Amino acid sequence: MGFIIDIHVHSQRHSGCSRIAPERLIQQAIARGLHGLIITDHHYQWSEEELETLRQASGETAFLLMAGFEYSTCAGDILVYGLAPELASTFVPYQLPTKMLTEFQGLGALCIAAHPTRAGMGFDPEIATMPFDAIEVRSVNLQPNEQRMAIKLAKDLSFKSIVASDAHRLNEIGTYTLEFDAPLRHMADFSDYVRKGAYKTLGPRP
Repeated sequence: MGFIIDIHVHSQRHSGCSRIAPERLIQQAIARGLHGLIITDHHYQWSEEELETLRQASGETAFLLMAGFEYSTCAGDILVYGLAPELASTFVPYQLPTKMLTEFQGLGALCIAAHPTRAGMGFDPEIATMPFDAIEVRSVNLQPNEQRMAIKLAKDLSFKSIVASDAHRLNEIGTYTLEFDAPLRHMADFSDYVRKGAYKTLGPRP
């Protein structure tokens, strides 16, 4: 078994739509067989100090806990990884996705289209021209028909496909995960492996 990580999880501390108490994240992830988590709260990225405090409180100091953020454009949401935490809250929400994708990637971020075929929250046909590093094709918030549409979209447009829980409730953590052959040490490893397509998609897990 490789290194398993859920890369799209929300906490109630910084995402009002989530019911997950941060203090329960790590233990739940370990119980589901995960080796790592990436917290992706809306328009907020956890600092390294916040992550370390949470890790120390859990007693699982070897667990890989990282953070990105989810940015809402006027037509779809973007998962952003690899930027400095203080930048996340400086981006004005609901701008054009093409504009923000250019800005994020110009700063070196890995950008993934979140739930791109979700009813009422997806991208318009211009996604075909957007240079996403990957698109999310399965999550607990994509219905079966929306997942099929996302899988077809990725295939037709030659996007890399990723899966993630998009967890807003504790029992959703680890439903969909990525598996890497080698342990990840930090965000640079994650970004590099995703860009190379060096991972397997797993799920759904009951």
